[in-house]
Amino acid sequence: AKRRYSSSGINAEYGQHYYITNNLSSMTTRLLRKLHLRVALATLAPARALHITTGRFSADPQPSTPKKHAFQAETRQLLDIVAKSLYSEREVFLRELISNAADALEKLRYTQLKGEAIDDPSAKLAIECSLSEALNSITIEDNGIGMTKEELIANLGTIARSGSREFMKTVGENTDSTASNIIGQFGVGFYSAFMVGAHVTVLTRSAKPGSTGYVWNSNGEDGYDIQEAAGLPRGTRIVIQLKDDAVEFCKKDRVREVLRKHSNFVGFPIFMDGVQVNTIEPLWTRKPSDIPDEEHAELYQSLSGRKDNPMYTMQFSVETPVSIKAVLYVPRFMPQLDISNLTNFGISLYCRKVMVQAQSPKLLPEWLMFLHGVVDSEDIPLNLSRELLQESVVIGKIKNVITGKMISYLNRQAKRDPDKYDEFYKEFGRFLRIGIVTTESQTEKEDLAKLLRFESSKEEKGTLVSLDQYIERAPESQKQVYYLSAPSREMAMESPYFETLQQNDLEVLFTYNKEDDVVLFRLENFKDRKLCTAEGANVKPVQKPDEPGVERLEKQEGSRLATWFRDSLGRENVKEVKISDRQHSQPAVVTVENLTTLRRYLEMAPPEQKEASYKYLLHNNVVLELNPAHPIIKQLASLRETSPEVAELVAGQLFDNALMNADLVHDPRRMVGRINKLLTAVTKAKE
Repeated sequence: AKRRYSSSGINAEYGQHYYITNNLSSMTTRLLRKLHLRVALATLAPARALHITTGRFSADPQPSTPKKHAFQAETRQLLDIVAKSLYSEREVFLRELISNAADALEKLRYTQLKGEAIDDPSAKLAIECSLSEALNSITIEDNGIGMTKEELIANLGTIARSGSREFMKTVGENTDSTASNIIGQFGVGFYSAFMVGAHVTVLTRSAKPGSTGYVWNSNGEDGYDIQEAAGLPRGTRIVIQLKDDAVEFCKKDRVREVLRKHSNFVGFPIFMDGVQVNTIEPLWTRKPSDIPDEEHAELYQSLSGRKDNPMYTMQFSVETPVSIKAVLYVPRFMPQLDISNLTNFGISLYCRKVMVQAQSPKLLPEWLMFLHGVVDSEDIPLNLSRELLQESVVIGKIKNVITGKMISYLNRQAKRDPDKYDEFYKEFGRFLRIGIVTTESQTEKEDLAKLLRFESSKEEKGTLVSLDQYIERAPESQKQVYYLSAPSREMAMESPYFETLQQNDLEVLFTYNKEDDVVLFRLENFKDRKLCTAEGANVKPVQKPDEPGVERLEKQEGSRLATWFRDSLGRENVKEVKISDRQHSQPAVVTVENLTTLRRYLEMAPPEQKEASYKYLLHNNVVLELNPAHPIIKQLASLRETSPEVAELVAGQLFDNALMNADLVHDPRRMVGRINKLLTAVTKAKE
């Protein structure tokens, strides 16, 4: 049988056979049947020759007996770790071998650049993956630098030469779980083949002109043997005879899936059955100005599994404090999902265009988990499996760089195209709020706060402004940024807390969800300005000339009314009642220090403790302010003498109305009985 690899640039036809001379007593007839190899026995004495039909590698028979080698004790222990506990997913063996093949091709290219002579210098560099369901095998082959006999022994017979003793010392001092985090320093990706392979054969010849070819064989248990093989082309071919529980890896669809998942951006073409698998180019390695939007859309869709185009595309590269090349995409919309379970989002981590981890959770803060993209860094410390990243300063630096770059990018986009940014904010504003609440850095909080948007009392409905805009147009003497939480703009404009600020011509930001309330409370300050709720604003009302016929309660009378009011409500229900000129249109309002905290506490209280918590918080935090010029308050001063029962009903309702304006009524149903009594009193008075 013959095969032509014209698509991969390997144009020569080779007879598909090589001979491994060996004593057949070491291989049982059962094993031969299991391997489904075409076997021909040659009458060679005293040994017999095993004739195996395979791929493009061809070796002439050698009458010598293969030389047997024992694995070093350290290597034997390593193979046990690889087979039993090292990798969480066996599919990564393919990624490791493809990565090694790409390294071999890169080394060959570097050798050529240095002007050194190599065999077949015009051949196109490529990687070939071949499958055989009949033979239950998978083969990975490259036409790269190849190996000499010494390199075979050094690379496949021992652990990385400089680290074997240190490796075994470390393994001996650690448990299995910790061992998997440290052995990546020793470069043993080839051994992952034994996770799926019952038997592994390596055919290789160095690219140096005149080099001898070799065949390396092992079942991963009894050592390995090496034999010379003439007629091999330049490069390396790895044939894996799969275990019974790993037959999925000789299925085309499964292998194609794994290749595209882990090795889609390897810098050399990967062919399977003559068809290139890795067709998407690693865009992050090119200049941003050279990449059309269509190519970005293709990469984005490949990474995200979505059909839309990205709203924003950010590509950057840095060398300090860590070497990074990245391309990041912001989706056009956020699908309905549980924001606490963003398993289908995140950026993929690559090292030299080989995927290390898909949707890596370590590279992004939680508030940026809506991103898709790729980060490629040669500075990443890996463990052997490349799936579990070591806790390291480098990973932290990468995360900080990405976070800072994205914040700066979004700020630029907000200034460049405010309307488009408003669309982004409507979709992803919640993530920015999460960032402010979760980060401990005040600097990062304020950087994120620049991206927040709110409606303003100085703008039309629907127009959003930033905190920077607020400060730019505020008087220099104003040291506060005022905001008011309400369900809607209409309710905010009617709030008694807005009234005094409006009279003083102070701008107020409107927040329409409780998340904003918590975010601004958590932020506390922005550019040396205190963020202050309208309810807690200590702003005096504008002094107006007394209108004709408008009377106020005398100071002493007001003081007596306030005392009666508190006694009527119950001193356990309110901290203080006082007369105030804070407002003009409302008979009463409540003021609370740290109102946002109080609201959140009431929301989080267990149901069985809600009522007790409510009373406790009212008693310790709520101050009721009475408007001495309001008709209801003035009438109440006399009503408490003439009709004390009705006066108490009015006082209770005024207090609940004020609590409702402050969004502090946890159960409005309790007002129904009182309102009915008031209605009864009113109807009786009409009779």
